[in-house]
Amino acid sequence: MQLQENIKAFKDAGIGIVALTYDKPELQQKFIQQRGIEYPFLSDIDASTINALDILDKNYQPGEHHYGIPHPGIFILDHNMKIVGKIFVNNYEKRVNAEAVLAYAKKVLY
Repeated sequence: MQLQENIKAFKDAGIGIVALTYDKPELQQKFIQQRGIEYPFLSDIDASTINALDILDKNYQPGEHHYGIPHPGIFILDHNMKIVGKIFVNNYEKRVNAEAVLAYAKKVLY
């Protein structure tokens, strides 16, 4: 929700937001509608992208309810789609502070 609450500040800085989750699109859509989310959500239900990015929480095994959940965090990509920065935390119950992300993104992008 912090990203949505700060979306204008990101837009004003010329920075877009895209979310990636392991949730099925129908669950995402319910969340998006309930919370008024204005940025795109990508679904990675088989965790292939999450694995490729090496952000899979390995505390869960295939077949377990939370398998596929990534460590929460943010990648900062430049205009060429190159990762130029990242901030991650180990516990899925924590989230990265949106204002800190915006400040960090401005630092690595400009």
